[in-house]
Amino acid sequence: MEDDEEAPPLAVEIDQPKEPFPQQQSNSSGHKDGDAPVGVTVITGYLGAGKSTLVNHIINSQHGKRIAVILNEFGEEIGVERAMINEGDGGALVEEWVELANGCICCTVKHSLVQALEQLVQRKERLDHILLETTGLANPAPLASVLWLDDQLESSVKLDSIITVVDAKNLRFQLSENQSSSSFPEAYLQIAFADVIILNKVDLVSPEGSADFLEELEKEIHSINSLARIIRSVRGQVDLSNILDCRAYDATHATHLESLLVETRALSTQDLHDSGVRTLCICEPQQVDLEKVRLWLEEILWEKKHGMDVYRCKGVLSVHNSNQLHTLQAVKEIYEIVPTRDWKKQENHMNKIVFIGHNLNENVLTESFQACVM
Repeated sequence: MEDDEEAPPLAVEIDQPKEPFPQQQSNSSGHKDGDAPVGVTVITGYLGAGKSTLVNHIINSQHGKRIAVILNEFGEEIGVERAMINEGDGGALVEEWVELANGCICCTVKHSLVQALEQLVQRKERLDHILLETTGLANPAPLASVLWLDDQLESSVKLDSIITVVDAKNLRFQLSENQSSSSFPEAYLQIAFADVIILNKVDLVSPEGSADFLEELEKEIHSINSLARIIRSVRGQVDLSNILDCRAYDATHATHLESLLVETRALSTQDLHDSGVRTLCICEPQQVDLEKVRLWLEEILWEKKHGMDVYRCKGVLSVHNSNQLHTLQAVKEIYEIVPTRDWKKQENHMNKIVFIGHNLNENVLTESFQACVM
């Protein structure tokens, strides 16, 4: 039986909402005063890669956290597009929430992810984390749009990370699938958007030469997305500290982005695949005009200038007339630039931007960025 055909965890119906914890008051948006927004982890991957196994491992572990799990039954076509429209046009959009034995709660989304999230933030219990397991969702970008652009949700929940589960035994076949046709292998998109990649089912790889095979597979993954962290697993058994509270989109938690300052152009990868998906890093030592950077980004992300299609973008900026390091994050067309902290004296005030996408052109990106230099 495939991993994704596993039965859901044993659950019981919630009869009545629990009383709120002492000294917690909800404001009109459902968000508790003084509480940080709750992190949302998106879990995606091919059918059979082990998404449900990973989710079951998380919610059945004795972690002491109160985690809500949203199962997106119909995938991108209904689950995300309808979520962004959020029509709410009658009918039960979300099935009854159920409570699991260890205090976690779970539901299946019929249509609207936004409504499911709104129900969660309106609940009286304080949540520690939200897991969103997607079914058939190749492109998680619309989820980032929902979580970044919905003002009410943004104050209560935040995108923590995108995790892609891949099947170590079948990934190469999935990457090569349909390369000769006009369709685009969704395995590339799932890897390109990921912050963390769970290389699952490593035990099913032939023992003879398996170490070399897995190392080559990791190189192939990093040739698509050199920023993603790869974790090997058997039946989704991973250390939860490596996949929860990653804060991959938190501008105040810039450790990963700051590491770009000391890394080299080794982040850039070649077009090793017919797909043309790669990671590319550009650097510029001179300070830049922030408004010009915004216009430059919008031409690339929105207008897809020069035929480049950017899936993810991360960077650090040295901005003219500012002593603060600015961080840049982008998922498809949605981006933000945020002043994060003061530059440290010993730091090299270098602009460094990493792109993950399709048909990226290093010369074009480097030369066009020169227009932003003061």
